[in-house]
Amino acid sequence: MTAFADEIKIEGGGTAINTVFLPIKKRYEKLHGDYLTIVQSSAVKGLIALNAGKVDIAAGAHPLEDIIAGAARDGVVLDRSKFVATQVGDNELVVIANRDSEVSRLSKEHLKGIFTGKIRNWKEVGGKDLPVVVVWGKETEAQNVQFTRIALDGEPVTATRHAATTYRNIAETVAAVSGSVGVDSHEMSTAATRTIDTIAIASPIYAITRGNPSAKVQSVIDFYKTEYGFLE
Repeated sequence: MTAFADEIKIEGGGTAINTVFLPIKKRYEKLHGDYLTIVQSSAVKGLIALNAGKVDIAAGAHPLEDIIAGAARDGVVLDRSKFVATQVGDNELVVIANRDSEVSRLSKEHLKGIFTGKIRNWKEVGGKDLPVVVVWGKETEAQNVQFTRIALDGEPVTATRHAATTYRNIAETVAAVSGSVGVDSHEMSTAATRTIDTIAIASPIYAITRGNPSAKVQSVIDFYKTEYGFLE
């Protein structure tokens, strides 16, 4: 790093941090000479930190209005007019299942039935006579909201779900628990699980700034788009 390196501070939710900002950190720092200081918390905490001037970017996979509403529920009222949300990319979500289910394709109707608890055995969708275990992340709020909107038409996920924590823990749990199924970021799918062919589910990822992005922040956004090519 040069003696004149700047520090660009980023805080936000796990989907945005793990999909966009952590993957580019080392290469961006090497090519630009500036530090990316990245904190994974939540989109709401990131926006509150941005409002307080503690970070340069609040990262989230929620629409800005949803994040502001979340802050209000936590007792922090934020002025929407102060912020600009720039879409950086899209996080592709995938449905993964334990390999013993032997199911490789699900219609939206079947997908919804499984995650809402109406379908409780894999034999109902052409698989083995095996109970369905829905794995649901506690720390994956953005993807949970997006999946619920798109795949479940706003209906709640089954109350008998098996709780996981992080994105990685969802994949690990699905790989380990017989009959299990979950939704996760595409980057977390591995050979240890079966990826289910079903409807397309994507979560937009935003870099939120106070006012328009500064030149330094814009360089981070442009770098991701150029290097990864998710958005033109």
